[in-house]
Amino acid sequence: MSSPTAPLAAAAREHHAAAAPGSLQRRAAGCAGVVLATTRTINGARRELRQADLDDEVRAAALDLIDQLTEGPTE
Repeated sequence: MSSPTAPLAAAAREHHAAAAPGSLQRRAAGCAGVVLATTRTINGARRELRQADLDDEVRAAALDLIDQLTEGPTE
């Protein structure tokens, strides 16, 4: 059985691939993808990001991306 965060991790990887190399968006998407792939819940992923040794700017952007991904598509 796959984790409920697996589709979100895949979406974060897509954001990572689409972002410019070295950009804040790329670094944040990479961090979000890793924590989403290695935790079982969204709250667990957020907790891991808060505890990780990251620049505050990267952490905030990764948390924002997780929020965007959990909201789903907006039209």
